[in-house]
Amino acid sequence: MTDPDWQSDMLRRMSAERPPADEPAHTGDAPPAAAQPPEEPVLPADQPSPPQASQQPPYQQLQHYQQFQQYQQAMPPPGRGRREDDGGESVFDKFRRVASDAAYVIGGSGRLQRDVDLISTCRRPIAITRRVGVTSPVTDGGTSTVTALLSTMLAAQRADRVVAVDVDPVGAELSRRLELTLGAGAIEGVSLVRSDPTVPALRSTLAAAQSQGARDVGLAVVDCPGSMFDEIATEMANTGHCTVLVVPSVQHVASHCLYQLDQLAPAGQDLLLSRGVVVITLVENADLDTTRWLSDAFRQRGLEPVVLPHDPHIAGAWPLHSSELETETRRAVLELAARVVGIVTRSPS
Repeated sequence: MTDPDWQSDMLRRMSAERPPADEPAHTGDAPPAAAQPPEEPVLPADQPSPPQASQQPPYQQLQHYQQFQQYQQAMPPPGRGRREDDGGESVFDKFRRVASDAAYVIGGSGRLQRDVDLISTCRRPIAITRRVGVTSPVTDGGTSTVTALLSTMLAAQRADRVVAVDVDPVGAELSRRLELTLGAGAIEGVSLVRSDPTVPALRSTLAAAQSQGARDVGLAVVDCPGSMFDEIATEMANTGHCTVLVVPSVQHVASHCLYQLDQLAPAGQDLLLSRGVVVITLVENADLDTTRWLSDAFRQRGLEPVVLPHDPHIAGAWPLHSSELETETRRAVLELAARVVGIVTRSPS
């Protein structure tokens, strides 16, 4: 055997001893087999398991917590937001009622918050009857008209009784303003009583009105005839809880009223400052400059006046009807009533 032959024999032997290939033979057009996913590694026994997605509890959460009192909020007691003396009326209902009354009193013309405050003041509780005297530095100054307006407004806003006392049985202007006769009952909530124009008679009348029910009569408004220097006005200034001073806006009358006020003794001036309300009544075609001058004159003396505008209904109607008053008139009377109640509720018995 030559050298090339033995090399050929060696190659043939090596080919016969080679193991078969690991790769499978591809025959035809068959697709390759899909790859198998790798197996997950087995963790040692002391290793924690990976976190799993949170599972919902087998119960409803709301129903579960309702079973435990510590997770429940106590229900509000029945009647929450109500006061015992409101007769079951909630605070919100009361506000709506007062706001509705304010809209009626001032005709829904705005400035509602102030009017609500005035009505709330008018409705302050009064345990013992308070006496209010309505007088003027001059005779025929319009005290009967102001007494009728004031008593009617108070009666409309308060739950207790309001008594109007006519101390001029001859003229009886207050009675005609209210269209009341003795014993005729209350018109617009006002009860009328009459008294002779003497101090003993007035005291007896007020005592009788109060004895009918000390907690039933809230205010007694007395129409004082004459001027503020006669005995009836002096009695009311000394024993009353509030004095309403009526001043017409006519210039020469207003000047005389200011002069009379300046002649008061210091005790009288202090009483007017602490328990007095000044009402300026405007006449028809009143001069605005005179009104401003008169208002400034009272402010310089420490008195903030209430200006009662001229109202055709007041000038020509007998009796008065509150529903026919103009908006500004009702607003002024409401302010006057609130000022009066504010004074009498802070005055000692």
